[in-house]
Amino acid sequence: MRKLAIVVVVLMFLFLGALPAAFADDTSLQSSLIVINGTDYADTLSVPGVIASSGFGPTSSPYAGTSTYGAVAVTVTNTGSSTASFAVTGFFDAELSVPFFNEYANINGTAASGQTWEVGDPNLSSIISDAAAQTLTNTNGIPMGTDNTSGTGTNGDVSFAMGFAFSLLAGQTETVTFDITSTNPGGFNIEQVHPVDGSNNSETDAFFSGTAVAGVVGPPPPPPPPGVPEPGTLLMLGSSLCGLVSLRKKFSTN
Repeated sequence: MRKLAIVVVVLMFLFLGALPAAFADDTSLQSSLIVINGTDYADTLSVPGVIASSGFGPTSSPYAGTSTYGAVAVTVTNTGSSTASFAVTGFFDAELSVPFFNEYANINGTAASGQTWEVGDPNLSSIISDAAAQTLTNTNGIPMGTDNTSGTGTNGDVSFAMGFAFSLLAGQTETVTFDITSTNPGGFNIEQVHPVDGSNNSETDAFFSGTAVAGVVGPPPPPPPPGVPEPGTLLMLGSSLCGLVSLRKKFSTN
């Protein structure tokens, strides 16, 4: 694991509710992986600050068969005394319908500076190990092929990963959000498609996107010591003294 400045992590699962009816009943998130500076959190909600919910997670109970997706927001704070480098990566394997192997991915837009991504089969490619090592390849391993109605076509089992690398000043924060939606959010995203086939009369889509937003965390000013008035009180006291001095001078000259 890379040794960096102290990192404070807060995970928030913001659930967006059930997806539209176009998603089949067997739509589910099969597995997930969040990697923060080389530390892996795979198929688990046992992460500092996580808000546990049954709406977003792996296939193990109580997550099996859910059709609820949402956003995962990871806030990282550099509590060191100097600038340091950080990396946050997310991997997700979402099944849109059956057969699960008849899917492909489109890449929409252009990734931002410091943003990496990868599409691959979770069992037949290196996407999971690449995500764990935070070395995503910026390649689409499952582009559109022929409709796989018999299991012999060129589509596959889509999973996707995205990562962000950035530097933070001392005391600065960065919030990385991974989002899975049923509509195109615009900008750079990975579109997972289950086309029309013998088991599905309509196409099903999911869009995976991410953002990284910098901010600054500063502690509130400490309260004054006992017996020392607040700055506003001092200002009012000073104004009152100035008024008394002016009145004294006025009466002294009369």
